[in-house]
Amino acid sequence: MNRLLSGRSLLPKIMRNFSHSNRLAASEADPEHYGYFPDPTEQTWGMEREMLAARLKGEDRYSPKIYYRAEHSTKEVPNVVRVHLEDKVVGCLCEHDGDHVNYWHIRKGDTKRCECGHWFKGVQADTDSFD
Repeated sequence: MNRLLSGRSLLPKIMRNFSHSNRLAASEADPEHYGYFPDPTEQTWGMEREMLAARLKGEDRYSPKIYYRAEHSTKEVPNVVRVHLEDKVVGCLCEHDGDHVNYWHIRKGDTKRCECGHWFKGVQADTDSFD
């Protein structure tokens, strides 16, 4: 019983020693001690640099984007969807206040009609653009 009591009183003392340290809160590392982190735009060249600059401007071609469709689209005047590869996944939010998105594939040169009646046409995207 005596050992048990001494163990109970010893544990708070040990925890008190470990819980206090000289560094109370995290702070920024001093670059003089750890070195400077290089800027990625200074290290990249060529196409990689162009892609990084486009991504920083918000023009990354592979990130999902929201395009607003025309109010009235017909088969002759459809909404244009730029396709970089053979086909692209397109989503149409048919109702303004709805939360269901209709998805389908659209190929280059094809014109498709959504369930809500809007028309979409896949066109060849500029290969040099990042949009």
